[in-house]
Amino acid sequence: MLEDRSYGVVPVFIEGGTVFYLLIQHNAGHWAFPKGHAEGIETPYEAACREFTEETGIHGGHVLKDKSFIEQYSFIRDNKRFNKTVQYFIGRVKSKEVTIQHEEIQAYKWAEYKEAEATITFSEGKRLLREIKQYIEAGNLLRENCHPAVL
Repeated sequence: MLEDRSYGVVPVFIEGGTVFYLLIQHNAGHWAFPKGHAEGIETPYEAACREFTEETGIHGGHVLKDKSFIEQYSFIRDNKRFNKTVQYFIGRVKSKEVTIQHEEIQAYKWAEYKEAEATITFSEGKRLLREIKQYIEAGNLLRENCHPAVL
């Protein structure tokens, strides 16, 4: 089986104690978080931040560099089965303003947890969201290890 790796950011916006998650609808139709492949010698963190900025147009915020979350699934493309691993970092953004990259993204929405869980297309993405919610609720997003992103 072939391997495929991508990197992404799970964007959150916190307002009045309420956490909003940014979901994107890929042109293929499914709802998930922003992600993409590394270019050249990018680190996973650098690739995640670059892809996030390219796909959402968001600048300004912090991405946790020292903690990541893994999503794994398989898919078929050109009659070949791939094992996909996506490494996500959490990004706390300062604004809900989004400018989508139309070549790859057809829509976006900011959603509270229940709506986000109902919107995400695949079960592995829903599991990832639950894990991130637990991490945020434990107060980890406010720790000092938030590293300023290249956003």
